[in-house]
This record gives sequence, structure tokens and C-alpha cells, in this order.
Amino acid sequence: MRLEESKLERVSLARNIRDAVFVYLLLFTSGSVLYMQTPTKYLILVFLVVLGSWFLLSDRRVDPGFVLYLIIFASFLLLIHFYTGGSLKLVSVIGTTMELLLAYLILKIVGANILESYINTVVFLAIVSIFGYLTDSFLLFEGVIRQLPPVGDIGYEGVLYVYRNWGEAAQRVRNKSIFYEPGAYQFFVNTGLFILVFARTGFSSVRKWIYASILLVTLLTTFSTTGFLIFGALFGLVLMKSESISAGGKAALVGILVTIIIIFSARFQYIIVEKIGEFLAIQDITDSSDRRSFDLIVDLEIAKRHLLGLGHEKYFKEFSGIGLIQEGAASSNGITSALAIYGLPFFLFLFASYFAFFNKYFTGFFMKAVPFFMLLLFIFSEAYYTLTPFCLALIAAIFACERMEVEKEESLSI
Repeated sequence: MRLEESKLERVSLARNIRDAVFVYLLLFTSGSVLYMQTPTKYLILVFLVVLGSWFLLSDRRVDPGFVLYLIIFASFLLLIHFYTGGSLKLVSVIGTTMELLLAYLILKIVGANILESYINTVVFLAIVSIFGYLTDSFLLFEGVIRQLPPVGDIGYEGVLYVYRNWGEAAQRVRNKSIFYEPGAYQFFVNTGLFILVFARTGFSSVRKWIYASILLVTLLTTFSTTGFLIFGALFGLVLMKSESISAGGKAALVGILVTIIIIFSARFQYIIVEKIGEFLAIQDITDSSDRRSFDLIVDLEIAKRHLLGLGHEKYFKEFSGIGLIQEGAASSNGITSALAIYGLPFFLFLFASYFAFFNKYFTGFFMKAVPFFMLLLFIFSEAYYTLTPFCLALIAAIFACERMEVEKEESLSI
């Protein structure tokens, strides 16, 4: 009997590791530094590995609804390619379609274990990234790190963490994990926190609190304005909807949050207050002193001129021309840039598809609206993520996941 239990445990552990690897591949192809250096090569490689694994490890069935959606999705992009005279390149059409299919195949392989696998993967990366962040902050193990494989000219290693990925200033160390930007990394962390709080998983309460603590520390080390705003929305939802946390417990959570803000008040002053002030202080369409608000205004002007989209190449030229900014510049705003590049019809189709995920798996207005707002806030600040495997996985989940148990708003638990 014990031998059978031991065998089952080994099989379960092997399955969990396998699933974590596929979730990692989903994250890796969604903005890691290594991936972005040669995205075409890595996308093809990962896609072939996942396709072969899907054939061997899954039931090899594809939802007919997903096939229809994939055809409509690709047809939309193909029409934009022809309408814009190739400004939306054919390789981009094929690559984006492959990313949606990649997300679907990974979800089919991992199956019902997707939520636990995601948490295990992102917590593991968080632990590694906290260690890496400390080594970067205090210049620890310098000799050892310099012997690791270089990641272009910005750091070392890259598979589990990009060491010495300092960005524009060595004194401004922020936790980016394997990703090119802490503003990107924070969303994976916030997503993990959201799943821990609102999804039904097999984790015990103690393990949930441990995992949540690790992710909270990691989120803090990103020092991301968008990350803190998204967490604020999540925290407000917890206070409103969670009945399993007592009034005293909620007061304690608020106290901890206030204490953290006081301790890091100077940093929060810059990250939250000053950045929001800069965003609201924009004067006109040629005032690029704050790029985020400037990007929004220029994108909307382009969208008004090209209702059916402009494609990437023509968009870059028009963005530079209208905004009187350097050639090749582009918006960091994923919502308005998507409207300008892909046009209104595809824009509505895409974001309606994203909302369909929350509409399917969540109950109640706030439980649908708040996480959807969190996603929009992320895409708003990270244009690259409008169409990446991680976000497209939300659409794929509508067809790939037979069930994804999310707590109803009247019985939330942590």
C-alpha cells in the first residue's frame, strides 16, 4: 500500500513539474528578455515543442468553437494586412495566430491543473527573483554572476532571472525577473495573488498565506506604478467581497499596507503621486514631456484618421510625424495603440473576447468588472502585451478549459 502511495506521489510530482514547465514556456514567450532578442526563432522552437507535446500528452481534441474563433481571428488580421498594403506584415499575422494557438495547446496539455501550476511556477520564479534582486541591490556574488551566460549586453543567465539587468541607471535596481520591464513582471505577480485569493485551488490556507507573502514582497521590489494600482484594485475587491476574512483581519491587512506605504513613503511619492501628476499635466499633442499621456493623445488622433487601422509600419511613421518625435517611436499604451494599429472593428472584437473570459468564469458585476479593469490597466501601460500568449491565454481558456472554478462573490476565501 505504501509503495503504491509512494508511486502515486512520484507520478503526481512529475506531473506538477511537467505542467510547470509548460506554464513557464507560456511566460517565457510573453516578454522574457531572451525571447525578445530573437522572438521568431524562439516562437517557432517553443511552438514545435508544445505541438509535439500536445500530440503525445493530451487527448488531441480541439474545440470546434476554438477552430472557428481562430479562423475569424486570423482572417481579421489578414484583412488588415491587405487593407494597409502590408503595413501589418504577414509574418506578424502568422506569429500572432501562432501565439493564440500556442496558448490553447498549453492549456490543453496542463488541463485542470492550470491554476495550481501557474501559482507554483510564478512563486518559484518569485523566490529566485527576490534572491536575484538582493544580489543586484548589494552587488553580491559578483565574480560568480559574471561567469554566467550573458543575456545580450544587459545582464546574465536569463532563464530564471536576468542578473544585473539594471536598465538606465545602476542605482535604480528594480525586480524584473526574466522580463524586460518590472511593469511587465508585476502583472504575473498580481495575477498569482488574484488566483490565490479568488480561485478554488488545492492549496491549504497556510500555503496560500505563505505564497501570498512571497508574491507581495516580490511585487514591492518591482516598484511598479501600474503594479501598485492593479494591486490596489485587487485589495479593494478583497475588502469588499471576502467574507472569510474577519473585520479584524481586514483591519490588520489595511494596517500592514499603510505601514509599508509609510516606510517607503518617498518611493511611493514618486511612483504614485508624481507619476499620476505628470500624466495629467500634458498640454498638447506635441508636448512629449510625459510620454504616457502624450502617447494616448497621439494614438487617438491616428485612430480618428484611420478608423480601420494603419498597420505597424505606417503607424510608426505617423506617430513620429504627428507627435513631432524621433522616427520609429511608438506608444507605450496598449489600448490606444491597438485601436490605431488594428482599427476599430478588430479592437472591439479583441477586447470583447477578453471580457468574454471574465463573463464566463466570474459571477457578479464587481467580480467581472474589476479583474477586467486590472487587465486593461496592464495593457494600457504595456503596449507589447496587447497580443501575447499570456493575455491570449484568457481567450484560449474560454474554449480549452472545461471548467475553471472561481469562487462566487458571496463566498470568497483566502
